[in-house]
Amino acid sequence: MAPFPHSTRTLTSILVECGIVTDEQVAQALARQRDTGLLIGETLVELGFTTEENIGWALSRQLGFPYADVHPSSVDPEMVKRFPEGLLRRIQAVPLFGTEEEITFAMADPTDVDAVAELKAAAGIPASLVIGGPASIRRVLDSVYGPPESGSPHAAPPPTSRRDIVWDRAGTNFLAYHLHAAVQARASEIHFIPAGSDLTVAYRTDAGLVTQTPEQPETSLYLRARLGVLGIPDVDDGRASSWGAAIVELGPDRVAVSACHSRTDAGVATVLRLAPAPVEAPDLSLLGLSPIGEAEIREFIDGPEGLIVVTGPPRAGGSLVLASLAALAARADRRTLVFEPAHLLPYPPGTIRIPATDAARWEQLAVGLGADVVALDGVVDGEQVETLLHGAAVGRLVFVRTDWLDPKALIAHLTRSRAGRAALRDRPFALIALPAARREGSAVWVDPSRAEIQAGSLQVTILSDEKRDALAKEGGR
Repeated sequence: MAPFPHSTRTLTSILVECGIVTDEQVAQALARQRDTGLLIGETLVELGFTTEENIGWALSRQLGFPYADVHPSSVDPEMVKRFPEGLLRRIQAVPLFGTEEEITFAMADPTDVDAVAELKAAAGIPASLVIGGPASIRRVLDSVYGPPESGSPHAAPPPTSRRDIVWDRAGTNFLAYHLHAAVQARASEIHFIPAGSDLTVAYRTDAGLVTQTPEQPETSLYLRARLGVLGIPDVDDGRASSWGAAIVELGPDRVAVSACHSRTDAGVATVLRLAPAPVEAPDLSLLGLSPIGEAEIREFIDGPEGLIVVTGPPRAGGSLVLASLAALAARADRRTLVFEPAHLLPYPPGTIRIPATDAARWEQLAVGLGADVVALDGVVDGEQVETLLHGAAVGRLVFVRTDWLDPKALIAHLTRSRAGRAALRDRPFALIALPAARREGSAVWVDPSRAEIQAGSLQVTILSDEKRDALAKEGGR
């Protein structure tokens, strides 16, 4: 195995340049190191000049490995138990997360070629490495296997009240760490809220908002800078709030991250909403449509025109339903046009994708661009749904996600007008009702292979000729 590349910069020079320690403290640590034989980083921590987290961060800069602040809540105990305790304690390593194709380990010294070879042999699949503090790794192993015997050098120091890390000012490691930890916890949101001298952090899981170890307040700047690089605007230029979304690659996984920044009295609060970012739109059956409902929708989409309106609360899966409908309707002789709030979901190749900010002109653009299929993702809400009854929808398949919660109320609203009654009478019309509750916590990460547990959670209503005639007559009374 080839040795890992080393930076020409020393660990202590990085610490001094970043203002973490002083030249005088380094001199004292070097003198102490001659007596103890410990590594220079361990010696600086032993003398109280800095923290293990800062040493790990500096090592990541020196060696080119990412740094992870490892703690028990960020690992899967069952994954840890797949490896011999003696091996993990001896080489100071712990598995963090993984898939069937790759596993990521935190190691105190990922440049130890022999230790890395042992670890990869035990894993049996490709492994990626990050740097973790030795004491943090010991605490994780203690939480899984139980503490070592009294007096053992592996005994863990008490946890700190705040994570004292000098994160990369680019925010890369800071964002990656919290995304990994939140996904591991099956969380659907990460909240970064300023509170005096701390930045409080909480993950939304099945247990609600679960508070994490607070961060230093300046990490909010690093986070927003990193999100800005990903295309999510900050609250600069005097704005009170901002929104945006991006796809973040986490090893083999792709996570759709939607961010909201808002100014508060204490600073800028940031909330990240998380969801898996599929490579292709799943079949409707995997989203909860029953076999009968799926057959009805397939037959509906085979026709040249019609409206399918998706009702339900935000974060109930409506956007993914639209992408799946578009995939089902895709044909070589059809042109698909989609208006979307963020470029996150997989639409068929050749789809014309337009930001939702331009959706006020969707009718003109649908006609001007010669669209056969139009998807409107969250841009036709409230009474704007009446625009679906206009001429631009004629001769086209139009798929719409709205904020209406009650399909019956939506139909009643449309039949109040003459145009609505005419549309329901003359045009194929269908409704797909999402579950009444928004998807949060682990529900966001439901594996499509477990789709049978949610079969039938999407309710389909297709208005037959008889139903449309009856509704039109009721609306005209």
